[in-house]
Amino acid sequence: MKNFTYVLNPTREEIGNISEYYDFPFDYLSGILDDYENARFETDDNDNNLILLQYPALSNYGEVATFPYSLVWTKNESVILALNHEIDNGLIFEREYDYKRYKHQVIFQVMYQMTHTFHDYLRDFRTRRRRLEQGIKNSTKNDQIVDLIAIQASLIYFEDALHNNMQVLQDFIDYLREDDEDGFAEKIYDIFVETDQAYTETKIQLKLLENLRDLFSNIVSNNLNIVMKIMTSATFVLGIPAVIVGFYGMNVPIPGQNFNWMVWLILVLGILLCVWVTWWLHKKDML
Repeated sequence: MKNFTYVLNPTREEIGNISEYYDFPFDYLSGILDDYENARFETDDNDNNLILLQYPALSNYGEVATFPYSLVWTKNESVILALNHEIDNGLIFEREYDYKRYKHQVIFQVMYQMTHTFHDYLRDFRTRRRRLEQGIKNSTKNDQIVDLIAIQASLIYFEDALHNNMQVLQDFIDYLREDDEDGFAEKIYDIFVETDQAYTETKIQLKLLENLRDLFSNIVSNNLNIVMKIMTSATFVLGIPAVIVGFYGMNVPIPGQNFNWMVWLILVLGILLCVWVTWWLHKKDML
């Protein structure tokens, strides 16, 4: 490959040395030090160009977030890739490039891999969401809601990043067409279409997760209400024998106290009342 530089987790001093060596603005690379840097496309007076896009990767908190990726090509045809979080760049380094068109091919390969990484994560989110849908019906635990919140947080990052990436890609396409690079612009437009598809799927999955979250809350509340209803009804039914036994346990003359079989009559009466009350509560859908 011609003049190609790959920078991972650089310090500000290293960024300063690189930008000074290639003679482009310091902020072309320093943007990757801020995880919340907005995507953008810039060209300076020396014909150095920057495409800063957002790419997905696992964060330190275990969720999938988006981070800035600087792609710079200079007036002397040098290409610099810089990022602050590791990503699988196997397809970029293993590919053989045409000496005359390597700059365009590297730019396309980076954008292609980045877009498909979004799609891979979206496919994983879709699988996890379906698994949640299957296990949520009888759930009264918090495991599902925690996973749901994690997916939703990642999709919110995706929605913003993909929207910004689409604007940058559109600006880049316009720039290429003004520079009579229509052939390359068409290839970048294919990336734009793939990004737009990922953006649309992200919005759909967010809506589905919002509905699933509401459903989960309703199911958990309903299951809790059922448990409380059963406990209340059981307490009421079991209180009937206690009332009868308590009544006949008073230290005053009561009917039937001289009969030896009275204890069995009280026991049978209590059981019958419990059975009847249970049947009546079930009939009224209160049990």
